[in-house]
Parts: sequence; structure tokens; C-alpha cells
Amino acid sequence: MKIVLLTSAKGWRGSGVSYAKIAAGLLDRGHDIRIVTAVPRLTDRLADMQLPVTQLPGRNTGARTVWALMRILRQVGAEAILADTPRDVRLSAYATLLHRARIIYRYNLGYRRPRSRSLDSLFLSRVAACFFQSRYIRSEAFAHAPRLRHVTSRRIPNGYDTTAFARDPAAGRAFRARHDIAPETVVVLTSAKLEGNKGHDVAIEALDRVSRQGLDLVYVICGNGALEKELRGLAADRPLRTVFTGLLDTRDIVAALSAADLVVHPSLREIFPNAVGEAMSCGCAVIATDAGGTGELLGTDGSTGVLVPPGEPDALAEAVRLLVMDRGLREEIGAAARRRIEEEFPLSRMIDGYESGLARVVGRRG
Repeated sequence: MKIVLLTSAKGWRGSGVSYAKIAAGLLDRGHDIRIVTAVPRLTDRLADMQLPVTQLPGRNTGARTVWALMRILRQVGAEAILADTPRDVRLSAYATLLHRARIIYRYNLGYRRPRSRSLDSLFLSRVAACFFQSRYIRSEAFAHAPRLRHVTSRRIPNGYDTTAFARDPAAGRAFRARHDIAPETVVVLTSAKLEGNKGHDVAIEALDRVSRQGLDLVYVICGNGALEKELRGLAADRPLRTVFTGLLDTRDIVAALSAADLVVHPSLREIFPNAVGEAMSCGCAVIATDAGGTGELLGTDGSTGVLVPPGEPDALAEAVRLLVMDRGLREEIGAAARRRIEEEFPLSRMIDGYESGLARVVGRRG
């Protein structure tokens, strides 16, 4: 198959990570794939991974951008284009007026409500199929864009590479040494964009309460984003020790997760969070807010991770305190979490889903 993967993602996490997995997996299976991006930092990251990537000019849906996308479709001979955002759907709808590729909407609108404009409805009429990462986002899509109920749909959860994401005790010790964290200190870690609705402020409040109870605890925040200055200020006003690492590559995030005793994911809205899956792959015990599709990944019975209500520092603090005090339970949950990833969300199953789903849309056997 000849497929273009189009994303307007602003950076590496989220869609950037997922598109890299999809592209690499389909390329390994002999398909002709091109990733099309909108920002240099994502373009450069994908190029460093030796993935075929082209960046579109401009950030709007103007003629110059549409023509550039149409030229890429022609160069690839694209049979289908996988679109990640409403802007990507609009671009695809225009570009495929002259190059008849099928449009598949990887519905990823978990961060805001979709617009209700007649023109957007017209763009959605050009969508041949929808791929959803979770049951949650599928129900959200059908509620806010009823037209999508009438197109072919498929749920394809994110998958995780349990070879790349595996606990590395030596790397964990090196991470602690690099950040001057003693071996006996409890490390609680969050890996997420430093942006709104990720709940870092709730976690800082909760962990500060736990640390005031006399526990030797440090909060490690991995990621970058618009709220970094604000969050640094919030953390500086408390005795809780907080370490900001910035955005880490795969090797360094594995080292950070290997150093962690506990992972918290306090996000207020999620589709199917890669950060949680990566932590589970590394055998970490995870406490996450029961927001959106997180429970579909983490599990809901408490054996493979703990869910707490979103936006409630008291509930998060109590869950952290209980797990910090019970190392055996943390290890039991972490081991069960990794098994859940191996059995339910391996990377190969994700690639199988995209390969067969795309094949059906373009009229191949799959």
C-alpha cells in the first residue's frame, strides 16, 4: 500500500509518537509510507529516526499548503491519507479533489470540543473511515459529529514496544545519580506535556501533602510545554523537591521510569495515553485519573494500576501515600501492568490493526 500519514501535531509526544510507530511498523512490512508534518521540531525528530518525512509550508489551510500536500500525494501515488486533526481533514479534503486518495480520520480530538460549522460537516462527508484509539473517543466522536456514525470505523488501541520500554536498573541508578537523588528517596514521576488539562498542579499539591507527612520524596516531571515557567513557580513555593527534566528521548525516559518508584498521571482528559502505556511497559505502578480512555489502558479493577477521580488532590495524595508505604504492592501492580501490555497492547497488534484497516479502505485484502 501507498499511504500518507498527515499530522498537525506541535511536538513529539502524543500523535508524534503514535505516527512514528505506525510508519515504522508499516515500512517494516513493505508498504510505501510518507509522514507529512507541520512543525520543524516534529519533522526533525522523525528524520533523526530515519523515517520518511516531509514538512508542509505554513500552518493554515491556504492554497500553498494544499498544493504542497497534493504534490506529495502524487509523488507517493497515495491510495489513502491518514488524517489526525480537523485541520488535517480539511487539508486532505481539498488535496484529494485532484488526487483521489481515500481519507481516513484518526479521530484525535480529545483536547477540545469540535466546531459545529456546516463547512466542517462538508469536510467530514469526504471521510471514508474512522480509526479510534479507545471506546471513549469513539463515543465522543459520534456524539459531537453524528455524521461519522455512518462511515466505516475501527478501534485500534495504541501498542507498546516492550523491548524498548523495559525496566533497566542500571540506567535508573544513573538517572538518580545525575539528578542527585539518593537511592532511598522515593521517586514519583509524571511524563506529560506541560500544558493545560494535564493536571501537574493537582499532582504538585497532592505530593506536597504527602511529603509534609515526613516521607523522603521527590517529584520528577518529564516533558516540556507552555506552562513550564508557571509550574516551576508553583513547585518553588512548596517544600516538595521537584525536578524538571525537559523532554526526554526514549533511552532517557526509560532511565527515568527505571528510577521511579511510582508514576502518577493526573491528566484531566485523555484518549489513550502513551505515557501511561510506556510506564506500564517498564513495570511501573501507575496512579492515574479516571479521565477519558485511561481506564481502558490501565484497567479498572486495581490490579494493574490505580484510578482516582480527576482534579482531586486529596484522593491522589491518599493513593500515593498507600503505595509509597507498601513496596510489595507497588511491585505486584507494576509486574501485572507489564503483563497487561504484553497480552493486550503489544506493538505488533497495533500495526496489525492499521495494516488491515487501511487495506480494507483502499480495497486490498486485509
